[in-house]
Amino acid sequence: MLIDVPLAGFVAEYYHHRPYARAGTVGHLLPLGGWDTLLKLVNQSNIDLMICRRNELWAGALPKDESAVRDVLAQGYTLLVRHAELHDEQLAELASSFAKDFAAAVNIHVYCTPAGEFGFGWHYDAEEVFLIQTLGRKEYCLRKNTVHPWPLEETLPVDMGYEREIMPLMRCELAPSDWLYIPAGYWHMGKSQELAITLAVGVQPHSAIEVIDFLRPYLIESLFWRQRMPVVGGGAALSTVELESVYHQLFLECAQELSKLLGNPDTGRAFIKQVLASIPTGKAET
Repeated sequence: MLIDVPLAGFVAEYYHHRPYARAGTVGHLLPLGGWDTLLKLVNQSNIDLMICRRNELWAGALPKDESAVRDVLAQGYTLLVRHAELHDEQLAELASSFAKDFAAAVNIHVYCTPAGEFGFGWHYDAEEVFLIQTLGRKEYCLRKNTVHPWPLEETLPVDMGYEREIMPLMRCELAPSDWLYIPAGYWHMGKSQELAITLAVGVQPHSAIEVIDFLRPYLIESLFWRQRMPVVGGGAALSTVELESVYHQLFLECAQELSKLLGNPDTGRAFIKQVLASIPTGKAET
């Protein structure tokens, strides 16, 4: 996809930071997002299919054949097949290649949008998103997020507060064989110029909050972290003021213990090893 740009250079300059687009470098991936692939996915009984038009969900039955799919599109609705890598071997291989490069969980969503329409309005994702255009033309609008930068999946709000954004607008039009990288948290929305199919490769970035979960198995082996906390209920032997003082001192000692562990180079090495060992295989279920 990058061709003449080293992956390490892309990661250093763009990944996590700013959008990046390339024209005509993913022609080899066009068959992965063709009309036949879409119909094959839709025909599967266990598929995760969402249908939406301008943020409005489809209220009818899910389409199961080409005629029904075309009818949905004719009414202006976007078809979104989520986690398509679980149902197609080639998409699973693509997801696996991204997982190996970024040592992260990866999913692939397939969007099919009719001309002049969009499925979802302005929004942002907690994932790093690579949009691969496989059919038709689609224009994307982007804005840096100053309302809620670096979001986590569990902190995505229902009302994202787009009206509070102050950053300037960017535009990028994708044609078949083009692709666009959108950093996690960047505002974006896409509108089709003609019937379009897009592969959205989502890479789940590793965040600092993961360090807390990583440390727990180490902490429970320590006598310090297994010590009992002073009672704070009705049976407390100390007054509220005394309890606050005791807990304050205890938390200072916890901070010192954490500092020792995090300051040990072996801890960082162990974290990297665990991340590398958790790379998904990318096998399709069907």
